[in-house]
Amino acid sequence: MKLLDSHNSISSDDLNIVENKIGFELPADYKSFLLAHNGGRPSLDGVRHNDEHFDFVGYFYAVLDESRHDDLVRQIKEHVGMIPQGYLPFADSPGGDAFCISLKDHEYGYIYHWDHEEANYDGEPWEYNMTLLSKSLKQFLGSLCVGE
Repeated sequence: MKLLDSHNSISSDDLNIVENKIGFELPADYKSFLLAHNGGRPSLDGVRHNDEHFDFVGYFYAVLDESRHDDLVRQIKEHVGMIPQGYLPFADSPGGDAFCISLKDHEYGYIYHWDHEEANYDGEPWEYNMTLLSKSLKQFLGSLCVGE
């Protein structure tokens, strides 16, 4: 997978600062991804589900500063109260949806799609609008394809 418009490289120290800001440890495979590619737009951006086109990945969040729209910490904070607890947003779709990594014990590392149009904005976030896409970040990244 090739990423376009990635940001400057980061270090493990930068990730420690992020983890202190958000209050939990990032999954190891996601840390590796951030160290190798600090955000960016995938050249293959199509996402398939049930063998059909499902959505696009617009960009992966990066470790920047919170004044930037695609900053990881900013996006985590902006999604509080919308995305259920136990899910870490790590990328956006062009339509305003988010791709999330599950932090739940029984499905740690699974990749989900959060649909903003089906979200519960009148109460506690629900999982009704969460669609399981992959059982790992590596599998998800490897399945990206030419958008339709």
